[in-house]
Amino acid sequence: MPFFSLFDAMPPRRSTRQITRFVAAAGALFGALSAACASGPWWQGLTAQQIWERGEAQFADEDYGDAATTLGRLLLDFPAFEGAADAQFMLAEAYFNDKQYISAQSEFTRFIDRFPTNERAPEAAMGVCHSNEALSPISQRDQSFTLQALQVCQNVMNDWFGTPQAEEAAAVVQEMREKLARKIWENGWYYQRRSLLDPALIYYEDIIERYPETSFAPRALLGMIEIYGIFGYEEEVESAREQLLTRYPESPEAKTLETSGVSGSESG
Repeated sequence: MPFFSLFDAMPPRRSTRQITRFVAAAGALFGALSAACASGPWWQGLTAQQIWERGEAQFADEDYGDAATTLGRLLLDFPAFEGAADAQFMLAEAYFNDKQYISAQSEFTRFIDRFPTNERAPEAAMGVCHSNEALSPISQRDQSFTLQALQVCQNVMNDWFGTPQAEEAAAVVQEMREKLARKIWENGWYYQRRSLLDPALIYYEDIIERYPETSFAPRALLGMIEIYGIFGYEEEVESAREQLLTRYPESPEAKTLETSGVSGSESG
């Protein structure tokens, strides 16, 4: 809008003082906009080392969002920076600490792709694993991220076999398998409580087949014993009892069965 149009846009019959104040305010606004345009971005004129030091300081101060922005700018403008590997790893950590787990996963993966022989590559792989683990929701929700975490962490176990990171990944894998088994058991228990025994049995059998090493396997067997008993399937009852007592003798469910023979309804 041309400057003279500011007067045209004003309501009629304004005093001289009002017009003067209006013009002063408009001038201040234009001045601020001009100054902002002239100043340029904060990184303009800084060296790679200066940007790196800024990012390090922000990370140390736990300003992870700002650190991620600074380190991302560094790697964008100076991809051949001699400390690029350290900057890339710190960028991934900044996203992780800022709870931006999808971005963290991407940056840890980028580190591995760019610096596959770097000594911190196993740590980056574990960063991918932990990022996916952090995305895994509670058992009542959809478990797509849990399945993804399971696969990613299994890959870390295989790719970095013999390293501390592989052992750490194995623990996450077991945690994810427990969560997936819990999800299935909760579904089965939901149906069993409502006397919908056929679908409950299907869920319990699924646990025994897919997650036999989890703590929910003996719970599933105890539920199966009760359901088979209601159906009058004596052979199936005995088979499930034998599995529970033989494969999981130290489980609370086995001890419950040995002492009182109570049904799966008490295992919830």
